[in-house]
Amino acid sequence: MKLLSKSLTRWSKEKIGNIFEQVNIWEAKMVNLEEIDTLNNTDQSREELNKGQAKCIKWLGMQDAILIQKAQQKWYEEGDINTKYFHSLIRNRRCRLHFHTIKDHNGSWVQGDENISKVVVHHFKHLLNLQHQFNNHEVLNCIPNCITKEDNNLLNAIPDEDKIRDAVFSMNASSAAGPDGFNGTFYKKCLNIIKNDIVDFV
Repeated sequence: MKLLSKSLTRWSKEKIGNIFEQVNIWEAKMVNLEEIDTLNNTDQSREELNKGQAKCIKWLGMQDAILIQKAQQKWYEEGDINTKYFHSLIRNRRCRLHFHTIKDHNGSWVQGDENISKVVVHHFKHLLNLQHQFNNHEVLNCIPNCITKEDNNLLNAIPDEDKIRDAVFSMNASSAAGPDGFNGTFYKKCLNIIKNDIVDFV
């Protein structure tokens, strides 16, 4: 997925270019084309204006798609795209995803990525220390048996291709699937290409 992401980024730069720059270029062109059409008012000037509007709308749509993915907001509505609030959401989300300081087991504040990672590893090693022995199995008899053997077999069964496909198509189209950054739309549209890899992974 990382290799694919790099390849798509490179392809996007080569074939599509800077979308935000293109939006600015086409918005400036539209002002020019509107002035020409107002002055000349000919079929040709109107045709050029219509073609320009179609191109501008295409680039604006691509810009909107990028901003939606960056904000990862399911409740996004048209019109929020160019507000200060919308862009602040993107900045705030980036800030929230980064730890600047953390308290260690002694209660001291620690800074720096390397020191923070050591504190986190120490914390979870201590928390998930599974060296102790559990001997009192009679305690388990107090837990009611709610799941039948058939239920258990279903829960433990490896899902077939149809179930995996249903899971993929139940994903939200505009939400990111995880750290790879590929959203539901990617998985739905490319399922025929990546199906075997996904089934093998599951």
